[in-house]
Amino acid sequence: MVKELNGQDDSIKLFSTTASLSNDSPRNFSEAMKGENRKAWKEAMDNELASLKTMDVWVEVPENWANQVLGTRWVYTSKRDPAGNIIRHKARVVVQGYRQIQGLNFDETFAPTPTFASLRSLFAIASANGWEVQTFDVTTAYLHSSIAEYIFVRPPPGLSVLSGTVLKLRKALYGLKQAGRCWWRHLRAILERLGFQANDEDQSTYTYNKGEERAMLWMHVDDGVITASSKALMIRLRNVLSHEPKLKWDTGIHSVVGINVRRIGNRFELSQPALIRKLCNLSPSNITAEQPLPIINLSSEKAAKIDKEYLSRIGMLLYIAQATRPDIMFSVNFLARFSMNTTLKHWAALDHLIAYMRGSMDKALVIQSNGQDKTLEVYIDANWGGEGSRSQHGFIVFLLGAPVAWNSKRQSCVASSTCQAEYMAMSFVAKAGTWISRNIAAITGNITPILLSDNQSAIKIAADSGSRKNSRHFQREFHLINEWVTNNHVRIKWISSENQKADIFTKKLAKIKVDMFCKGIVV
Repeated sequence: MVKELNGQDDSIKLFSTTASLSNDSPRNFSEAMKGENRKAWKEAMDNELASLKTMDVWVEVPENWANQVLGTRWVYTSKRDPAGNIIRHKARVVVQGYRQIQGLNFDETFAPTPTFASLRSLFAIASANGWEVQTFDVTTAYLHSSIAEYIFVRPPPGLSVLSGTVLKLRKALYGLKQAGRCWWRHLRAILERLGFQANDEDQSTYTYNKGEERAMLWMHVDDGVITASSKALMIRLRNVLSHEPKLKWDTGIHSVVGINVRRIGNRFELSQPALIRKLCNLSPSNITAEQPLPIINLSSEKAAKIDKEYLSRIGMLLYIAQATRPDIMFSVNFLARFSMNTTLKHWAALDHLIAYMRGSMDKALVIQSNGQDKTLEVYIDANWGGEGSRSQHGFIVFLLGAPVAWNSKRQSCVASSTCQAEYMAMSFVAKAGTWISRNIAAITGNITPILLSDNQSAIKIAADSGSRKNSRHFQREFHLINEWVTNNHVRIKWISSENQKADIFTKKLAKIKVDMFCKGIVV
């Protein structure tokens, strides 16, 4: 299974960033009971304990039964609407799973995480076909799945049990190392019984393919997004999905995993104003900028220590860039290189990028099919040379005319020419195009990726129609693209440099070129 889109993990692992929006939540039981919202938190804890009892999560047993007893604690979060307003207080009992011992009370822990590329592909397919999209969340998701191991825990603060007893777990309580895996396998078994199949490329994305009926389901833990080829199918799937486990449905789609989603006809607009606002509040200023990076030279220098504040801002920006803002992808990756050796120059460049975000806070990524034939276009570009003589390449993938994946990456070895840098980029990026093609094949049928490059020499070598005399020194791994072109797994076409949409992922650009890229993509 390919989890990376050309070297950068596109799976969703940065939810601590989203969760940090609710930084007014208490850190522990004592704070919750002393704060001004103690009644709301008390109610949230009572609701959680009631759910645990209903789900038969644990049973009291004598403590001498246990070979190890793990602690528990409360974790408090606030669910917010797209504007950042609190709509519900949530409290969860979490096991201190960091004390688990492999082979004693856990073994396998792998659970897949979904990719943004799959989510945006779902929106692109819904846009192209005019399909309805709905969202749901699973109530107490992990608590539906059983565990095989013997695990004993102490009661959380505020819950009384008989003296000399502990709690033996029957269900996969939050915090256990294997909890995510238990839930994923439980949910997958349910969905397969209902006719869904997990995609090999993204095992948190499921497709339903029966006769003329099609549906696509994207899951992140307990949050689901589904589109279906007809209203009748959507109603039927809603009914069968709601039998097990318990779901809360939302008609249409308004937000998912911290991303605001606005649908106008067959146009989806994805934005993250609340997170950008939080980022800007960390650097109070009224200054805005017209392009992501200032025109200054930056270099690596030795630093006395790691700057955690710089790292925190880079992490937030990376989440935004991966989710909704391809226009800052190169800038964030470039500034991330200096995370371990930050100087005042690097901070100035970071503040400049934040100023750019401040001035474009309400911009949204547009997912809208162009209504043309089924296409999967991959724009590729490379900038020869660079820091340490390694070239930078980047790409953006358009599925059915809508942007669904992008990245900017410094190449792993030195290229001796522009042609070699572009040829190496083709081999890297072809993997992303074919990954997306396979990921959506059950819904759209087979679509051959078309790689769009502005380097004629690299295209000729890849297509086996040019001399290999000057490419004999290329590493063997980069000739993958030649094999795929020969076997019709991908196609390559030339595109003029003026129309090369991947240029923004390879270098710093002036405002006019940034605006050209954003036209119709980030508005």
